[in-house]
Amino acid sequence: MDLSKYLEQAADAAKRRNFAMAVKIYGQVLQIQPDFGEARAGLRKVLFTKVGQKPVSKVGAMVLGGLHLLTGNLCRLFGQHAAAARAFERYLAHDPLAEGANLKLGTALQRAGLKRSALAVYAAYAEHQPRCLAACRSAGALFQEQSKFQEALAMYEAALKVDPRDQESLKARKDLAAEGALRSTGIEKAGSSRDLIKDKEQQRQLERQDRLQLSAAEVEEELTQVEAKLQETPNDQKLLRRGARLREMAKDLAGALDLMEQLQRLVPNDGEVQELVGDLRLRLQEQMVAKAEKSGDTAAAARAKATLQQMRVGEARRRVERNPADLGARFDLGLGLLAAGDVDAAIAELQQAVKDPRKKNDALFAMGRAFQQKNLPDLALGQFDKAMQAAGSGMLAKEALYEMGTISLAIGKRDDALRHFTRILEQDIGFRDVAKKVEQLKA
Repeated sequence: MDLSKYLEQAADAAKRRNFAMAVKIYGQVLQIQPDFGEARAGLRKVLFTKVGQKPVSKVGAMVLGGLHLLTGNLCRLFGQHAAAARAFERYLAHDPLAEGANLKLGTALQRAGLKRSALAVYAAYAEHQPRCLAACRSAGALFQEQSKFQEALAMYEAALKVDPRDQESLKARKDLAAEGALRSTGIEKAGSSRDLIKDKEQQRQLERQDRLQLSAAEVEEELTQVEAKLQETPNDQKLLRRGARLREMAKDLAGALDLMEQLQRLVPNDGEVQELVGDLRLRLQEQMVAKAEKSGDTAAAARAKATLQQMRVGEARRRVERNPADLGARFDLGLGLLAAGDVDAAIAELQQAVKDPRKKNDALFAMGRAFQQKNLPDLALGQFDKAMQAAGSGMLAKEALYEMGTISLAIGKRDDALRHFTRILEQDIGFRDVAKKVEQLKA
């Protein structure tokens, strides 16, 4: 049965922000074909977008969907995985970003034999929440099982950005690198021992290039080889990029920047190269700040920090100009402008950045800071409250409550201040001086 027209209808409804209709259509498709990965991914992404527009209340989600969550856990306990998946899906309609429920949904689908749907769930969540190690690993494993080696490798690389020491991802990446080397060098078709020796060396080099971390000896060995080749072909773009990466591993940021700037002159319109050059320049300036602070020269440290701040604003502005839809760059620009004292311009950028679900909480908090600087306490309170509600728990939520308490105290609302500080105290008695503030307010 051709269900593509229904997917088009769902996608169209999502574009028109008719999320309820999109969810309904995707749900109907999945009732007909439960292992339709494209529909499962579409459903998850629509729900992620919906919650990005209107954050959910964890309490409300538990009230409305808590029974489904309990049902899912019980079904999983008794091995009824298909039923468990349906229950977790119902709960996630109320709390789409719940990490535990998303992972349980993926596991239940996988154990029910619906592997395309499981992959869609893991991959969609990993894309939306790239710091979720379990989602990245699980998506990588399923991609690998389906012989989609490039996609699997990308997922394991994402996992290693979260935890560079994750042994499961390290091993899987090594296996994938070997598989890629076999396919690209044709070792399985080698006709002689000499061919095998040559191909094994190529395999070793390819595998090493795919690794995030090398030993100092490996870095030195490969860097010597790369720089010797650059003497012969100084404009080889792959060698310039690899040489820069190796110098970066060797903590020679200035050398890495030299090579990347040489590459940038060859490909001046390559956005990725421009960003890498910008990142290296910022990191070099950060080193200068650290060096000045370590020397005890406060004047030099202040100048270095001011230069770093200007560089950060300039780099973020360039990225926004290159790609106005880059909400992450808008967030960075907003923070930089706020630190530089250009509060109105900062607010304008942060109001755009808040549309990025990955930056939303931090952008709301930063807007609270901005309105504080403009001496608009009511607006600041509103932004901090939104940040606290969106964060739910954790450090950002406590920081937002602390700022709300401080503002309330400053404008004479002592009862509100006590309520905000007490909420922190219930979670973390050692947070800043909150215990002392509660004691003083009660006195």
